Amino acid sequence: YRQEEIQFAHVTFTDNTECLELLEKPPRCVLKLISEECRMPKGSDKSYLTKLHQEFEEHPNYIKGEDRRNWEVEFGIKHYAGCVIYTVNGFVDKNRDAQQDVFFDLMSKSSNNFVADLTRFQDLLGCTIARMGSITSTISRGSTKGKPTVSDAFRNQLQALVDVLQYVRCIKPNHNKAPNCYDESLVMDQLKYLGMHDIIRIRREGFPVHLAFEEFIKRYFCLWHRRRFKDIKMHVTDLMKEQKLSSKDWQVGKSKVFMRQRTYETLEDRRQIITSNAAIRLQKNFRMFYHRKQYLRRREAAIIIQTKYRSTRKRCEFIKKRKAAIIIQSYVRGMFARE
Repeated sequence: YRQEEIQFAHVTFTDNTECLELLEKPPRCVLKLISEECRMPKGSDKSYLTKLHQEFEEHPNYIKGEDRRNWEVEFGIKHYAGCVIYTVNGFVDKNRDAQQDVFFDLMSKSSNNFVADLTRFQDLLGCTIARMGSITSTISRGSTKGKPTVSDAFRNQLQALVDVLQYVRCIKPNHNKAPNCYDESLVMDQLKYLGMHDIIRIRREGFPVHLAFEEFIKRYFCLWHRRRFKDIKMHVTDLMKEQKLSSKDWQVGKSKVFMRQRTYETLEDRRQIITSNAAIRLQKNFRMFYHRKQYLRRREAAIIIQTKYRSTRKRCEFIKKRKAAIIIQSYVRGMFARE
């Protein structure tokens, strides 16, 4: 908004950046520390928890635990949806996932080609090395010190998803997976934890739709039939004024048009009406042309058939009459010859 010199009221929202950085921002974060602990010769859950307490004791989203007596076995993180307490028992061993590694090694030695080929999909431990700058591809999968841990793979897979996917937020209507059953409190809790309330409020109070001038003119030029200005910004402004929309719901920046959702929907509805009518006219003219062409072809074919039929019928009549005339002539000549 500032870059485009748009006048706006600041929209407050819950910023979850600190919590995300606590979890996964290197070089010092919860997931990175557990990976480092797994590569230590005598890494343990207690040592990992001690490092967490020392590193993040002052962090606003980190707590040592709800009960002081359990500080040696648990820690807590203040997530967006609320505080969650984690017990570290087994964290390091599970993150190493040595049993799964042995299992895949055993599968790779199988005489069954199908079973051996399944090891190519060992994504959690071996397939994300290329995305990890701190781990070289020359490290063997069996090396406990250098192989990627479960948390390493998770962080890199998560980043890969962010790079290639557009997220779709899925809401469970009920816990029983039953049709035609809607649990309102469950759905509201999910919407709250997904941050949908803030997203909806931001979209309502801000200008969520912004289009470049060229894209805007290309899309909505059908709504405007007056002459075109040399200055594209004046052209855009005149087009918006021509639609008689509230000036509070749209603003023109340096290179983009900013609109509230209701203004965008109004323009889309009007554009839809015009394009639909234009499509109907095109369809009407095309159908008229197509059916007229079909009619002319059939009419021409019918005329040809009629001509051939009439010609054949007249010829048959002529042949019959000619044959009858010859017979009559032969009888008359015979009668004259006998006399």
